[in-house]
Amino acid sequence: MGKGQNQRGSGLKKSVAVTVGVAIIAGLGAPYWMGHQIERQYTGYLQQWENFDYIRVENLTYTRDWFQAQASYELTLEPEFAQAYQRFLTSQTALEFEGEPLRIVVNDRISHGPFMGALASLEGRAEASGWLFEQLVKWEEGAALSHYDARVGFDRVVRGEWAPMEMALVAGPLLTDAGLDMRYAAEYLGGDFRFDPGSGEYRSTGRLGQARLEEPTAIHTFEGSTSTVVAAFPQGVLREITFRSDDAPMLTESRDFDQASDSRIEGQSVEIKLLFDEQGRFEHVTTHFEMQGFESEAPNLYLAMAGLDADFAASRHGESSWYGQLDLALDGVSLREQGLPGLTAQSVSYGLGVEPESETQFQLTQLAATRDLRIQGMDEPIAFHFESSYGQLPRTEYDTLWSLIYDAIDRFQLDDPEAVLPVFERMENAGEALVAGRSAFNLKPVTFSIGDADAAMTLEADLDLESFSALDQRRLLAPENRLDLSVNASALLLHKVARESLRQQYGGMISGNELEAMAKETVAEGLQPMLDLGVVRREDGDRYSLNLRLQDGRLLMNGEPGEWLLGQF
Repeated sequence: MGKGQNQRGSGLKKSVAVTVGVAIIAGLGAPYWMGHQIERQYTGYLQQWENFDYIRVENLTYTRDWFQAQASYELTLEPEFAQAYQRFLTSQTALEFEGEPLRIVVNDRISHGPFMGALASLEGRAEASGWLFEQLVKWEEGAALSHYDARVGFDRVVRGEWAPMEMALVAGPLLTDAGLDMRYAAEYLGGDFRFDPGSGEYRSTGRLGQARLEEPTAIHTFEGSTSTVVAAFPQGVLREITFRSDDAPMLTESRDFDQASDSRIEGQSVEIKLLFDEQGRFEHVTTHFEMQGFESEAPNLYLAMAGLDADFAASRHGESSWYGQLDLALDGVSLREQGLPGLTAQSVSYGLGVEPESETQFQLTQLAATRDLRIQGMDEPIAFHFESSYGQLPRTEYDTLWSLIYDAIDRFQLDDPEAVLPVFERMENAGEALVAGRSAFNLKPVTFSIGDADAAMTLEADLDLESFSALDQRRLLAPENRLDLSVNASALLLHKVARESLRQQYGGMISGNELEAMAKETVAEGLQPMLDLGVVRREDGDRYSLNLRLQDGRLLMNGEPGEWLLGQF
C-alpha cells in the first residue's frame, strides 16, 4: 500500500506540475495573444476613419512589446476637401490661409495582459496644429485637445473617460486683424465615451462647468452644460450623427453703454440629427430647439418669453434639391419698443413647409396663429389662425433653382460680390418660371377675432396665374380654371377694426365716443357701395358675407352671375 500511495502521490505531483506549467505558459503567452488581438482591432479602427472621404490617417506607428505597446497616428483633412474649405473661407473672409487647416496628433500607451479584467487599457493624448488652431484660434497655454483613459473589453467594446481640464481659447492673428478679438475660457469637467466596432457606433458625453466668452461689445457667461455626440458608421460608412446639448442659465452683459443690450436665458437644449445615405452623402437633417425664460433689454427695446420651441426638418431629393418644414412656437411673449404700442401674447405659432406633391410637382404650406394677443391701448385681445398652401409648382424648375444656388455659393467672393450677378439673373428667371403656369391655392378656414367679434374665410383655387394676374376675362373664364372664395364677418368686428385703426391714426387725441362715431361712418361708407352692387350681402345676426365661385367657365357672385365684375377692372 505504501508503494501505491507513493505512486498516487507521484502522479498527483506530476498533474500539479503540468497544470502549473500550462498556467505559466498560458500566463506568459496570453499577453502576446492579447497584444496581437489589440493591434488588429486598433488598425481596424483606423481603417474605419480612412473610409470617410474627408479624413486621412497618416504616419501610423505601432510598436508592440510583450505586455505593452506604443501607438501614434495623425488625422488630417483629405487634400481636396481641405482646399475646398480653404477656398470657401477665403471667399467669405477675404483672408489668406497658408498650409493645412488641421492636423491632430494622437499618442496612445496600451497595456495588455491576462490579469487586467479586459483585453487592454489605453492612456491617450491628442494635440492639434494647423491654421485652424494657429491663425484663427489659439490655445492660451499648451496645445493639448484632450487626455483620456480607456479599456477594451473582451467583447471588443471600447469604454473610456475624458480627463477634466481648464481651457482657454483666444482669437488668432487672422481674426484679430479682422477686428474679431475674443477670448473663451471654460472648465471642462470630463466625460465618457464608448465605441462598439461590431455595430460601428461611437457615443461620447462631455460636461462643461462655468464658461465665459469675452468680446469687444459684450461678455457672455455660461453656468454649465452637458453634451452628447453619437455617430453610427456600420461597415465604415457614416450613416448618422446626433448631437444634443442641455445648457444651464446664460447671461449676456453689454460693454457698450450707448447701445447696451443685456439678456438672460434660464436654460435651453438643442438636438441635431444628420442622416447619410448608403454612399455616405448627406441626405436628411432634423433639429429641435427649446429655450426657457428668455429676457432681453436694450435702451429702446424689451423682449421676454416664457418659452420657445423650434423644429426643423429637411431632406434631399435627387442630387441637390431640398424639401422641409420649419415650426416655431412662442409662449408668454412680451414686447415693448419705443414709439410703438407694447404687446403681449399667450402663444404665437408659425410654420413654413416645402413638400413634394407628386413626381412632377411640389407645394408651399404656411401657418400663422396666435391667441390672447393684447396690444397696448386696446381693451380686448386679438386671436387669429391662418393656414394656406400654394401648390402645383414644377419640380424641374425647383431643381434648377437649387443648382443655381449651389453655383452662386461656389462663385461668391467677398472682394468681388459682382462675380455672382450673372447667376442671380439666371435665378430670377428660374424663379419666374417656377411660379408661372397653373397653381393651386388653398386657405383652410382662416379665423380672426377681437374679443367676441369674429370673421372666417376659406379659399380653394386652381388657376392659370398668367391669366389671373392679367384679369383677362376670356382666359380667366376658361373651363379648367376653378375658384371658390367664402368670407363671413360680423359687423361688430368691422367696427372694432375701424375704431382701432383710427385710434392709432389719431394717437389718442379724440374721445371714445368720437372714435365710435367715426368708426361706424367709415364702415358704412366702405360697405354701402359693395352692398348696392351685390358684392357683399348682409346676413341675419348682423353679419356680412361674400361668396365668389368660378367653375365650368362661369363666375357666380353670391349665387348670381358675376362676369360683370371682371369689367370693373
